[in-house]
Amino acid sequence: MNKINKKRIRLIWMVSVLSGICFLGYGGYSQNNPASLVGLKKTDRNPPDSVKYFIGRNEVFKNLPNDTDEVIMLGNSLTHNFEWHEIFKNVNIKNRGINSDITRGILQRLNEVVESKPKKIFIEIGVNDLLHGLTIDSVYDNYKLIIQTIKLKSPKTRIYIQSVLPNNWKIYNTDKPVINSVIILNDKLKDYCQNNGLIYIDLYSKFLFEQRLNPIYDCGDKLHLSGKGYLLWCSLIKEYIYD
Repeated sequence: MNKINKKRIRLIWMVSVLSGICFLGYGGYSQNNPASLVGLKKTDRNPPDSVKYFIGRNEVFKNLPNDTDEVIMLGNSLTHNFEWHEIFKNVNIKNRGINSDITRGILQRLNEVVESKPKKIFIEIGVNDLLHGLTIDSVYDNYKLIIQTIKLKSPKTRIYIQSVLPNNWKIYNTDKPVINSVIILNDKLKDYCQNNGLIYIDLYSKFLFEQRLNPIYDCGDKLHLSGKGYLLWCSLIKEYIYD
């Protein structure tokens, strides 16, 4: 085989690998895949670095040992960015947050989360979907799939739905404040919890100030939380962590 053909084959192999990574990270839409995210377009996808980070962190999770009576904190960067175990002592609490994650990402990595049959799962997800312009109904449908999958694969796990937090951002490439979509999604999640015997934890109203994230709890980017913000969050879920 000459050098030109070798280079061509190597190039094709590299493209195939990169395509596979993108597919695993966000999974192309498939009518046969119930976990597919309705309405996901190429323009809605995160940059390649986020895809690599998602895959890398999830690979770490897969190789960590399973324990009994795990309490899982499941979500995006808001969950990822805090050391939950340092506040909640004597609790086997595990951080399963991934920066930039969306509801579709949670669905794709849910097998690892429920593998240990955790005692409790606290879910915080959805703001990144809304920021990317995905419809409220598509996010809500994915949220229901997350809950239904947990119930199916780990029936004894107690599920706690945490409301999406307020923020000052706009939907990408628009002038529309994302907080309007956050309010509607939270109302849908609250109703779903009431109708299905789940616990809904209202974080939103506690962090709200004049239709935005309270500056007291803002780390500086009008989306993520300061140390005071996380301490407030912990105080709002403490009774559920320890019950």
